[in-house]
Amino acid sequence: MTKFYFLIVAIIFTSCSATNYYQVYKTSNENGTLVNNKVVFEDNNCSVSYNLWKEGGNVGFSIYNKTENDLIIHLDKTFFVLNGLAFEYFQNRTFTNSSNLGTSVALYSSASNLKKNMAKIEGSNSTSVSTTYIEKPCMTIPPNTSINISEFKISNAYHVDCDLPKQPTSKKIKTINYSKDNTPFSFYNRITYSTKNDTLRIENNFFVSEITNYPANQLLKTIDTSFCGKKLEIPVQRFKDVSPDKFYIKY
Repeated sequence: MTKFYFLIVAIIFTSCSATNYYQVYKTSNENGTLVNNKVVFEDNNCSVSYNLWKEGGNVGFSIYNKTENDLIIHLDKTFFVLNGLAFEYFQNRTFTNSSNLGTSVALYSSASNLKKNMAKIEGSNSTSVSTTYIEKPCMTIPPNTSINISEFKISNAYHVDCDLPKQPTSKKIKTINYSKDNTPFSFYNRITYSTKNDTLRIENNFFVSEITNYPANQLLKTIDTSFCGKKLEIPVQRFKDVSPDKFYIKY
């Protein structure tokens, strides 16, 4: 009985310690606007859109060519800069895509052998095809189209602040505010592109202006889902407050 009691207590404490928390980062930016759940920066030739909402923060971007000519993105002169440290988007990598091609196995009854009512199995084979290509230093965007470029995260780890409770209860959630001068994360993409006549460079600047730690039950909601009109038995958890100028770390 004593061993059973301690086992139950251990299970209870293990369950309690397994609570998940989320550290949510809100950012501010220079000259960007919120449009249709995106942070958008624009000049005369292009618009650059961001949605940071992802674990670790997604600083990838979609760039739209507003002109009637091709727009060339120079990845070898385009950088993600985090707290003053620059990372080049072009990394001169080689990629390989593989796929399998094969004939399907067919079962059928022979018309000349109906009396036996037997199925004949045709043989099958497969072939592996690989395509290798080298990363290009430049990307071309045709007029009135867009491309997506993604490579880096903002952070992979929980940020420690002595004034920020790491495991807050729902009644003790606290937000720490930062200015551009004391922010723990200042970052931007420096994008170099060419139009028909010019080579230009733009910067999309962000900095973390707020950090808040939440217990999971304050950030997630459970919703019932359906498929083809039929309610699914297993509910789905989704974030309550999603914004393109925020990102999070789960811990």
